[in-house]
Amino acid sequence: MLPWEAPPRARFWEPEPPEPLWIPERAAAPPPEEPVHSRILPALPIVVLVGALITAAVFGGPRLLGDDSPAAAPVRQQVPTVPAQIPILEDDDVRLVTVDPAVTDPRAERAAALFETFFTAINERDYRAVARVLDPDGELDPEKPGQMAAFARGTSTTRDSDVVLRDLDPARNGRTRAVVTFRSSQRAGHGPPGRLNETCTRWRVVYHLSTDAGRFRIRQADAVTEPC
Repeated sequence: MLPWEAPPRARFWEPEPPEPLWIPERAAAPPPEEPVHSRILPALPIVVLVGALITAAVFGGPRLLGDDSPAAAPVRQQVPTVPAQIPILEDDDVRLVTVDPAVTDPRAERAAALFETFFTAINERDYRAVARVLDPDGELDPEKPGQMAAFARGTSTTRDSDVVLRDLDPARNGRTRAVVTFRSSQRAGHGPPGRLNETCTRWRVVYHLSTDAGRFRIRQADAVTEPC
């Protein structure tokens, strides 16, 4: 090295420039999930409707519900007055219900009187009289206006006849089993379930009766039907 030459500069390590830092973008929040609705609750009105339809069908004639049934009241209420069509009155001298001679139960006349009131009231659209022969703990509660209004709609064109008490026997729990046959006529569209356009129907109904202060009341009914 010559005296006039500057000594070489020391080389220091210099870090390479950093690569660009990649910062991920924030992910978009997922759309809110649709609330899960139980399929059970919406089905309840259908179950209630079907149950009410079956109940209406066996209580003495075509008993179809209307399109909108009033909601059941939370407390027992007085049976509402149902606007009636022109009543079909029975001749006071002619009984609507007869007793088969094979029925030997001594209570047969009391049971026949119950059904005389029940079927005559249906023919005359007297639903207060119908309510008086129903057991509040039975299938059709006379103290629930919604049920009685549905029953009234279902029997609005019905006329029952040829009512015969065929059998009367003791049943369990102190109740009585009564077998009744009858014929109903009704307008097309008011026939029994599955045959709505039927205008004449023959019924065989097993009524389960309870006893209240010595009086029979209708608690439950099971029916089979056939066209006239």
